[in-house]
Amino acid sequence: MKEAVLLTYMGAPSSLKEIQPFLYRLFSDRDLINFGVPAFLQKPLAYLISNLRAPKVKPQYEAIGGGSPLVKYTQEQAELIEEKTGLKTFVGMLYSEPLLERVSMEIEKYSPDKLYVLTLYPQYSTATAGACFRDVEKFLGGKVNYASVKSWCRNPLYIKWIQNSIEKELKDLKDPLILFSAHSLPKYFVEQGDIYVREIEDTAKSVMERFPDVPYRISYQSKVGPIEWLEPSTEDVLKELSEEGKKEIVVFPISFVSEHIETLFELDIEYGEIARELGLDYRRVKLDHKSPLLIDAIVSEIDKLRKQ
Repeated sequence: MKEAVLLTYMGAPSSLKEIQPFLYRLFSDRDLINFGVPAFLQKPLAYLISNLRAPKVKPQYEAIGGGSPLVKYTQEQAELIEEKTGLKTFVGMLYSEPLLERVSMEIEKYSPDKLYVLTLYPQYSTATAGACFRDVEKFLGGKVNYASVKSWCRNPLYIKWIQNSIEKELKDLKDPLILFSAHSLPKYFVEQGDIYVREIEDTAKSVMERFPDVPYRISYQSKVGPIEWLEPSTEDVLKELSEEGKKEIVVFPISFVSEHIETLFELDIEYGEIARELGLDYRRVKLDHKSPLLIDAIVSEIDKLRKQ
């Protein structure tokens, strides 16, 4: 049987010229960000916002080398998965190159008997993993026989990857607190029954089984657009911890599996500066996207699909 794997994600601009097209595609997705305007105004508004926002975020991408490394790192993960499984592994992004729409045509041409689809969002949300699955069905439904992993936030190898990553930062600390910073989500998703917050909490709880004597908190980052997002914000929590007298803060970006703008700029530079001003010993856990534990976690999810 001819099998293949598809890793899918929202994507990121790999260069400065890709920022505006990425933002336009992102804000055009009414399922992800509903501005509360009639549907026919979504794209014109997205065009306006993306053109206004692109110059504002350009310095952020310049500060991390001129673009996000997310696509590059995802392709490196795909190569490792292909080596491990022996299965052709495709990468398709919703809002940046390589666009899922084009990659879907490559998959159709490859013509696998079975395609295994996995998003790089361990925690499920209709806004993230759900959007990926929506587009996989849109472009491949009825053309390729596929099976997908909805969520892998409780995968033991994934949990161990997080635990090992955090443990390295705890070694010389006397009274640390672990702050799990997750990508935020518009509040209306949770009000409509989205399971994202519960899955973030489940992951954090599982991770903390190794650190029973260490306190922890969960916060949310990366709000965009004029709508209400999940709280508390990472910035607000850092200020609260400082007021509470906490000094040693170990931050883990819980909803991410590789470095990109939200970790390299927002957590490292923006919040890092705030933490220094607050007098905190602020340590952001780096994400080893090529860790054998993480790759094995993804492969184990693919193996589950292959056995079904």
